[in-house]
Amino acid sequence: MAGAIEEAVVRPVGTALAAATGAMARALGRRPLHPRGVLLRATLVVAEDEAGAVAVPQGRTDALVRVSLAVGLPRGCPDVVGLAVRWTDGGAPQDVLFSSAGSGRVTRYVLAPRRRLMHGAFSTLMPLRSPHGPVVLGLRPDPGATRARGTPVLEVLEASPIGPWRRFGAIELHGPPAGTTRDGDDPAVRFDPTRNAPRLLGTYAWEDALRAPVYAAARRGSLVRDDGQS
Repeated sequence: MAGAIEEAVVRPVGTALAAATGAMARALGRRPLHPRGVLLRATLVVAEDEAGAVAVPQGRTDALVRVSLAVGLPRGCPDVVGLAVRWTDGGAPQDVLFSSAGSGRVTRYVLAPRRRLMHGAFSTLMPLRSPHGPVVLGLRPDPGATRARGTPVLEVLEASPIGPWRRFGAIELHGPPAGTTRDGDDPAVRFDPTRNAPRLLGTYAWEDALRAPVYAAARRGSLVRDDGQS
């Protein structure tokens, strides 16, 4: 049944979105979504005895975070904020993408344009496949930890698709890594939540059918290197 729904509904939607994305990329001559961003060094912090964090490394792990705006509107205009997180597992990139969204049981699946980058909640929007069932991951600013550490800190949260949020870690944001351009970005770094889904936190087939064609179309249609984030 799930396969039939994927073929009848999800895949045609993914194909249509891919066509629109490719056309936009060719018209603009650049990646169509999240064209500009800032790449930051980060530290993923998860307690050593955090039993629920089965899909992310425990302890302190080096990570990369790219903060970007979906459309790249002028400063001050509301835009969807994207926050891409990467760590490595055995040398392989592990990517999770978050977007500014609500935090409620329904609004966690709804994009929320904002004027301020690091304000409000972030969500993966789609459930991910964990060893204990589907989960939605979220991020939320931690003002207390930010003041104490002197660097932006985000809580890392998880929830069942309609369950309450539970904190299991944090992300500390630092400065840009070496090799970034003057504006703080690095076009050689590409995030892809489908091809680089975390080893213990995969995506569902219907998600891949919806998103993978869009990422591929963005890369083919753009005249510059694309990081895959859409």
